[in-house]
Amino acid sequence: MRYASQGLMTDLAEKIEYHKQQMKIHRQGMRDGVKYSSRRLGGHTTQYRRLCGIAGIKIEVSTPAPAPAPAVGKPCRYKACKGRNHSLHGEKCPVASSRGKTGGKSGTGESKQRLGSTNGNFRTVRACGCPVRQHREDCPHARLSIDQQLRKYGSVKKVRQVLNINTVTWRGDAIAVAPVRNFLRGVDGVCSSCSISIKASQAKLVHKSDVYANPARIICDACDA
Repeated sequence: MRYASQGLMTDLAEKIEYHKQQMKIHRQGMRDGVKYSSRRLGGHTTQYRRLCGIAGIKIEVSTPAPAPAPAVGKPCRYKACKGRNHSLHGEKCPVASSRGKTGGKSGTGESKQRLGSTNGNFRTVRACGCPVRQHREDCPHARLSIDQQLRKYGSVKKVRQVLNINTVTWRGDAIAVAPVRNFLRGVDGVCSSCSISIKASQAKLVHKSDVYANPARIICDACDA
């Protein structure tokens, strides 16, 4: 055990109080964001502890205040919950959980369930008795697909268009319409092959003797192919 004189004890008490105040000032500055060197802050703490040990004084250690707990959730908006924070307590809101289950005497919502024919969007069959997806093949409202028509009739219907095409005897005397188109303006033409009547300027070939005639003997674009 160390012993000290009365004068030394007086100086020691002053040093202890000085280092104690400096230590508090520096720690508060660190909380406010002031940066100190570790030697400067640790020097006051070390001297304070050392001098307290010499004087036999109990060391006062200030414990920092606990950090506030992070905010979790928010007060419930329903009046029945009286502002309780359900997320903070790890629970579900009983009012929100029971929404949509108010039907029936037991509150389970069974009387409000729309199942089967009670659902307005549910249709089992059409008015004609066919399923909703498509009509049956024997239904008068059914429109058979190509494959169904092939299976029903056995073959594809062949439609042939019979054209009344005549042989043009003067094809050797025909000339192109493009060079003489200006002379054929306003002139009617009759195709010698299919007997169609069009403007002579729209034809493909014309008889060289009918350039100044009206109507003119022509060969249309379709018959010239």
